Amino acid sequence: MTKSNSVAAIVLGAAIGLTLIRFFTLSKEERDQVLSDIKHKTSDLLDDAEATVEKVKHYVEELKSKRPEERTDKIFVIRNMLKDLYGAENRLLR
Repeated sequence: MTKSNSVAAIVLGAAIGLTLIRFFTLSKEERDQVLSDIKHKTSDLLDDAEATVEKVKHYVEELKSKRPEERTDKIFVIRNMLKDLYGAENRLLR
């Protein structure tokens, strides 16, 4: 492991440790609420991901039926949609 990876691992471990300490100092009701919130947010995220996959499938099917000059516009739309979903900082979508 490089020095920067080691430092990152130590910082990440410390953050996780502090989070666990904070979590277990909460009352039982508060812990249950936090876990419930995490479950709901995860469910929402999965629903959004499924909807995005369906949109992409729809766009790909539509692209297959278009002429090459019309495809460029749709590819641009898909690229922007994925940039919005995953953020503009993703190097793969630039």
